[in-house]
Amino acid sequence: MRAHAGLVFLLLLALVLAVPAPPAGAKAPVLTVLHFNDDYQLTAVNGGKAGGLDRLAALVRQYRQQAHPSLLLFAGDLVSPSAESSVFKGTQLIDGLNRLGIDAAVLGNHEFDYGPAELAKRISESRFPWLATNTFVMPGMRPFPGTKQFLILNAGGVPVGLFGITTPETAASSSPGSTTFGDPVAVARAIVPVLRRRGAAAVIAMTHLGVAEDEALLKQVPEIDLIIGGHDHEPLVRTVDGRMVAKAGADARWLGVTRLALDGSHAATHQLIPITEATPSDPEVAALIRRYSDILNKAMEVVIGETLVPLDARESVVRREEAPLGDFIADAMRAAVQADLAITNGGGIRTDAVLEAGPIRRRNVIAWLPFGNVVVKVALRGAAIREALENGVSRWDQLAGRFPQVSGLRFTFNPGRPVGSRILEVRAGDRPLDDGATYTVATNDFMLRGGDGYGMLSQGAVLINPAGGPLMASVVADAVRSLKSIGPKPEGRITAAR
Repeated sequence: MRAHAGLVFLLLLALVLAVPAPPAGAKAPVLTVLHFNDDYQLTAVNGGKAGGLDRLAALVRQYRQQAHPSLLLFAGDLVSPSAESSVFKGTQLIDGLNRLGIDAAVLGNHEFDYGPAELAKRISESRFPWLATNTFVMPGMRPFPGTKQFLILNAGGVPVGLFGITTPETAASSSPGSTTFGDPVAVARAIVPVLRRRGAAAVIAMTHLGVAEDEALLKQVPEIDLIIGGHDHEPLVRTVDGRMVAKAGADARWLGVTRLALDGSHAATHQLIPITEATPSDPEVAALIRRYSDILNKAMEVVIGETLVPLDARESVVRREEAPLGDFIADAMRAAVQADLAITNGGGIRTDAVLEAGPIRRRNVIAWLPFGNVVVKVALRGAAIREALENGVSRWDQLAGRFPQVSGLRFTFNPGRPVGSRILEVRAGDRPLDDGATYTVATNDFMLRGGDGYGMLSQGAVLINPAGGPLMASVVADAVRSLKSIGPKPEGRITAAR
């Protein structure tokens, strides 16, 4: 359900505070907007070679010393998903961002992954404002607890209005409960005139939308001067009618530095500053990271359930045949996004070892699924699913990582036949796979991008994209925790025939 623009307008109107305009004849300054988005963990990524909130903090401090006026904006997604958040539920990143001096943040879809009550706690822990212009709690169209629907900030004597838009896809891709999300364009059309009447000389939209939606927003609401965005995980810049959309990638691997002229011209420039091993570290944030890392290491030893049978993650099993552990992982993925079927690559299941019957600890799940992949959902024709399975068995003799572990599917293949014609039979549920029918398929983001030769998975409509999906490791850990005891056994899902 989307908020009616008229109701949005009334809610916003009651909350605005005016900021005095600069004196007549004063030269309008250039505003430096420092920004980042989609940061899922405190620590660096890529084996410590990129990102890290301590390095980001040091870089922000350096730019703030040089650039006046400046704002530091966060464009959404920190509560989830990551191994850290499976333990801390986003508290660790709120703690980190509190030390950066964030001027404003917008809610991302993953902020709702643990439900609205948990998000309200994270907001109450924040020493910076969260913008939620199109986010309302039903019944009554109330603003989400603790959030602001917009801000007007003084930037070198110039009043700058900010508002925040969260993707309406959150209603389906996360767990927002009774929260509803208004149409981005309708909400923006309601709020921008209010900001202008209250003296805002420039208006910045902070969005957590796909870039196509950002471009549509600029086309349909020409009074917006600049969009600082998130949700897309790769850095990008787009220009629509002389106005810019800027995004700074994910995982604090870059700091966006966007400069906006506050003279009404919409003129903007953008730089992307990589955060690498060579970037200095902020001592205070580094100490915070060490503290959370120590707690996380202990939490990884917590028992989350037990297995009644050995769980075999050896490459000779997960890359060659039906593996009961692979069945369990695929089942958990399928259930998490309510898909008809699931396909995941055996090469994504690691350790190359057997976990004997007994306790399952958090670290076991992270060791099986160490890559930080997320579960996605795509609608595919049966013919594309058959093609995916052909790809999966195409390098069977090489123990290639593309070998599929599946849920909701049963298939027979002959590894002695030519590549591309090895699949003999496929059943979806209790019926033969219909090449012309459409099925919903849970898979992982690596495969959706064409990893391990699975380019055919992108042929269908993506229903839950990588920015909206849950962490695979969290999905599997939650399944273990829910069941308490597991004992997966071969079910005849995959049969090799000669």
